[in-house]
Amino acid sequence: MTTLEIGAKLLSTDGYLVVTALRRHTVSVEGSAGERQDLAYDEISAIAIQDGRADATLTALQPWWSGLPNAVRRNALDRLEVVLEVLTGYRWGSARLAQPGEPHPPFGDSEMSIHSRCVEMARQLSYEQSVDRNVLRRVQDGELAAATVSPKTVNNWIRSWQTDGLRGLVDKRAVKSARGFAAIDERVRRIADDVLARFDGDISKVNTTTIEADIRLQMKAEGLADVVLPQRLFQEYLSERQRALGRNTRAQRSRHLRRKASAHTSFPAMHPSHIAIDATRADVLVWDELRERPVSVEILTAISVATRVVVGLRVTPRSGNALEAGLLLYDVMRPMTMLVEGTTVDDWRWCGVPESLDLSNVPVHRSPKRIVPPGQSLQGIHFKPGVRPSSIRCDHGSVFLSEHFIALLRDFGIDLMLSRGSKPTDNPHVERFHETLQRAYQAIPGFKGRNVAERGRKVDASGEALLTAAELERHLRRFVALDYHRSWHEGLVLPGAPSARLTPLEMWDAMHEVTGRLHVPQHPDLIYQFLPIRWLTIGHAGVEYKNLTYDAPVLADFRNVRKGTFQADSRKAPFHYDPRDVSRIWFRRPDTGRIHEIPWKARHWLDMPMGDWMHERALSRIAERGGNAALNRKSTWRQIIAELGQLTSAEETAEARAKGYAARLRWEQAQRDHAEAAEAAAMFDGDQDGVVTPLRPLRAEGDDGFDIDAEWPDYDEDGD
Repeated sequence: MTTLEIGAKLLSTDGYLVVTALRRHTVSVEGSAGERQDLAYDEISAIAIQDGRADATLTALQPWWSGLPNAVRRNALDRLEVVLEVLTGYRWGSARLAQPGEPHPPFGDSEMSIHSRCVEMARQLSYEQSVDRNVLRRVQDGELAAATVSPKTVNNWIRSWQTDGLRGLVDKRAVKSARGFAAIDERVRRIADDVLARFDGDISKVNTTTIEADIRLQMKAEGLADVVLPQRLFQEYLSERQRALGRNTRAQRSRHLRRKASAHTSFPAMHPSHIAIDATRADVLVWDELRERPVSVEILTAISVATRVVVGLRVTPRSGNALEAGLLLYDVMRPMTMLVEGTTVDDWRWCGVPESLDLSNVPVHRSPKRIVPPGQSLQGIHFKPGVRPSSIRCDHGSVFLSEHFIALLRDFGIDLMLSRGSKPTDNPHVERFHETLQRAYQAIPGFKGRNVAERGRKVDASGEALLTAAELERHLRRFVALDYHRSWHEGLVLPGAPSARLTPLEMWDAMHEVTGRLHVPQHPDLIYQFLPIRWLTIGHAGVEYKNLTYDAPVLADFRNVRKGTFQADSRKAPFHYDPRDVSRIWFRRPDTGRIHEIPWKARHWLDMPMGDWMHERALSRIAERGGNAALNRKSTWRQIIAELGQLTSAEETAEARAKGYAARLRWEQAQRDHAEAAEAAAMFDGDQDGVVTPLRPLRAEGDDGFDIDAEWPDYDEDGD
């Protein structure tokens, strides 16, 4: 705080003012020339000046004066004292502010010319600088040419003060800043930015001269040819913009993607039902048992973003399709268990017997006591929780944008949240889990590394047999249940306890205490809600689809339904269709809601995988042999069977072999899925022991347990 009193000095644009009187509304001041004026109190700013040489300043000097560096302000005040002493004989410009001994001769002598006073002041200043070590050091370092001040310099200070006041005494070189790019015409900068925006890594890098030529051509096209460009500043602008793009095309591409996909906020996943899904190539080879060769597969993963629990995982052929993406969603919705007994670990399976058609009142076991803590025994049941997703985060893959997958999301009321293009970090949680899978891959034969730099000369150098796709899926699910779900996840932070170490399942339980549950009706027929529907007409011979006829006793009551029973103005009925296994379709009775399998009539003739791809290949081969005219109802079955045999045994191209393996792998997955659902249905009907084991054969009605394919014993002549 500065005290304003009579005799205090004020710094103004014209020099120092001295306070002569303090009135109610104004302050009377006197200038160096004796002029008097009254100032309002709000015209005075209470800011102390350097070394107490000014008690306050006028508001007119702010904020310019306060924004100057201290050294610049001190230098300007030194020059002001020189100017005022030359003109008035007093360093502060007023006899009221006279210092001891002022005025010093020859200053204050009105008979002496201004030039003579400037010569005398220059002599004094030169002497002061000659004994100032700081000035001499600057001369020695080359900052100053000499330690003297010329009379012309002093005269120039006086002229600058008379013209611009205090502003004229500020050293312009000390406050001179670099010329900003704003000096370049805004229209020219826009054109330059548009030209430079093309360099996103897709086109080759060119030099600055070529870029400037393109800019000037565009300026001419827009009528800006007469705009004057500061050449040096413009070259600096282009160089700076090019540096920001990247030094090569690879850097330009990377920076372009980062700029395009930058985000300022994260997705607030506050509920376990926020699911992220993605597909990735497995970094391990699997074994094709039929052709006895290694092949690659993909991993479809669904992860709860808020808890990091893996709620779905499937091994699929490359590349996964929309049906498999829908079945991954099926895995997300059903709770499953994994039992460890001794050294035996089973597959994920249904946890418990459904008590009713709607199992929403049956709780999913989630007690932390059931989760085996690290360091203790693994024996017992491990749970994979199920949840109905409220949102799905995925990329723009064709399988996730397919009509079938989007229809499933619409039916279940699930929001589809697509990542932005070229932005894999929009889905970082599942991408990071792909790295975690490396621990699972490295524990089995056939690991090939994440890239060629990590790959050995022989992937199968260990000599161990590769796993099949089904075995790989079991291995990964075991890894998730017994390792990943029980390990500390650094990305899980509990509010209020940031140092707490949480596993994904523990975070799941903690969140469900607050959020509650999104129940899914756990009916054994749930899987059929994820299969496509075909509308077919039920006739006396059954149902015909793609030249195949399906029939079962359950259709007897629906062979002569009236129009509109299932579909408006039509006698067609809905059938669930699995492209992975076309040897059967499924029909849901409207009166009971139960699913019934409708087999292909000639299914007993075929003992090999029959998926949609193989069926289509068979039909195409038949068409090549004679077209539609060569086909009829009586010959179709036998021809398809014959062609399927040829397809299996014939030498095919690499692409055909890959498609054939994919078709067989999908068929095997279909057998596991439907066998599991059939056994769960048998449990529902009370015909089983309450344990669902994938691919455990069901005993048909009238089966006496005799296996005709088993090895027969040798009998002697007496029948013993």
